[in-house]
Amino acid sequence: MFIPFDPDAIPLTFMLVMLGILLLFIFLIIKLVNSISHGGKIFQQKLTLSTFQQIMTGVVFLYFLFLYFQNGNVQSVLSLAHSPIKIIIACFAIAMGAGFFEEYFVRGYLFNICQRILNKYGLEKNRLTIISAVTSIIFGLIHLSNLSVDPAQAVYQQVFYATCIGLLFAAIRIVTNNIFIGAILHFLFDFQVDIYKVSSPDTWSSIIIVFLPIAVISMILIKSLDRSVEKQRVPFLKP
Repeated sequence: MFIPFDPDAIPLTFMLVMLGILLLFIFLIIKLVNSISHGGKIFQQKLTLSTFQQIMTGVVFLYFLFLYFQNGNVQSVLSLAHSPIKIIIACFAIAMGAGFFEEYFVRGYLFNICQRILNKYGLEKNRLTIISAVTSIIFGLIHLSNLSVDPAQAVYQQVFYATCIGLLFAAIRIVTNNIFIGAILHFLFDFQVDIYKVSSPDTWSSIIIVFLPIAVISMILIKSLDRSVEKQRVPFLKP
């Protein structure tokens, strides 16, 4: 997603213009989504978490840190600090586009659409679980667009781990009651020195071992939050 230019082929001036256009586009998307989603809120106030939910939330954030370090992001950022300005701009633009556009589109706009559909059909049970699963699957499938530039196996692996990480970001969206924190974390995760390069496939076993646990952990947390919302009759803000 969001590979607007090649730093090896595009002049610096054009890259800066493209960056400005991208930032304006992201700003407008954020304004639009916030205007239809109560500023990104699902509830009037953040949910009061049980001890179990607090622990699971901590595990989710710790697992994100594990993924951040395991993915080599720290070394990547240090490498970026010594990279040519064109590469820095390219990586920043791609990470901003992926982090903010995808979060506000998927965890914002599509989340809102799913709420409207559930309201239309009067579905009250497991709302957070259903919406999180649907939007995360869509988030994963969006990465099929990379088939035009990346090897097929690498793209299918992207679809899998993006779906898993999507559940993590959905859990964060629900717990924090906003989209912005997830967008920042998504940006940080994608801010890598080689983000603009063609992806290489990994082994399926390593992909599953690393990413499946966070999908399971996130779904356990979301399901627990669903039960709390239903038991306490916490009202959803009207989408």
